[in-house]
Amino acid sequence: MKKLLYVEIYGRMAHFRKVFTNSTSLSYYFPPRTTVMGIVAAVSGKERDSYYKELDALDYAIEALTPLKKLVFGENYLDTDSVNVKKFRGVGNRVPITKEFIVASKGDFLGYGLYITYNKEIEEAFKSPKYPLALGTAEMLGWIEKVSVEDCEEVKDLSGKSVYGALPASFSVEAGTVITLEYGMPRRFEEGRMSGKLHNYFFPSDGSAVKVKSGEAEGVRCGNKHLVFL
Repeated sequence: MKKLLYVEIYGRMAHFRKVFTNSTSLSYYFPPRTTVMGIVAAVSGKERDSYYKELDALDYAIEALTPLKKLVFGENYLDTDSVNVKKFRGVGNRVPITKEFIVASKGDFLGYGLYITYNKEIEEAFKSPKYPLALGTAEMLGWIEKVSVEDCEEVKDLSGKSVYGALPASFSVEAGTVITLEYGMPRRFEEGRMSGKLHNYFFPSDGSAVKVKSGEAEGVRCGNKHLVFL
């Protein structure tokens, strides 16, 4: 058996910027493992860059609790390639920027379910956060709806199982479920806050389960739900 901390987080909108974008701010559908670590660090009151090794030792899984969709907006930024008064006043050409935001496709708020290797200090931190919880960027504030402890069964062979949440894109899955391919997602911070090797995941953006034809990974069964660790 594996003891996990289950946390439900909600918010109006989210933005989890893709690490390979530059001027165009595209967003993943769900927070990468490194972002989940950042959420844990924030509620625990840990300083930036102080928690990578400690929190990397934990396992994390995530699922959508509400159907999700992306909104795309365009903005015109100041062109600061050359510094002068006219540029800062917005006189002349500006730089068009595209931004993606994640919102609920039904209802007013989006939600995610986090599964984290159980730790008493982290449980208390989510019940009484040291810093506000943000869904990506600082202005995308969220809140914690539920904190509980789950006793789950460890599973490696997910073949024939219905899996909730993010799962490796190397899995063979059955057709019929609305899933997105989220590619180029970081799992851990390397030296110098570099993202290291990037990974690809399937993610059911409508919150439903994905029927797996074949696939093996570190996963769990919590109640009637199968999940895979990021």
